[in-house]
Amino acid sequence: MSTSMAQDSAALSAAIGKVMGDVLQRGALAPNDDFFDSGGDSLRAIEVLQRMVSADGIPSAVGSTDMQAILLEEIFEKPTPSALAAVVSEHLR
Repeated sequence: MSTSMAQDSAALSAAIGKVMGDVLQRGALAPNDDFFDSGGDSLRAIEVLQRMVSADGIPSAVGSTDMQAILLEEIFEKPTPSALAAVVSEHLR
């Protein structure tokens, strides 16, 4: 992975971690913090996805119906900021 791609991935992971932390009413989640182990549940997961649509540092394409469906499934299987950032990056290529 190039340095630029790694920086972009880290920035996206940080933005997702901030959204997750905001939903949980705490500080941003670290890249490998599990959303559900940190107090999240299915309703809050949906709120995370809704907030990602308008969050700074997250591509606007996450608001598409297709991307929201993908992320809804993935957040339960890969509930960390870094894992969701990888999913977003993969689907935006």
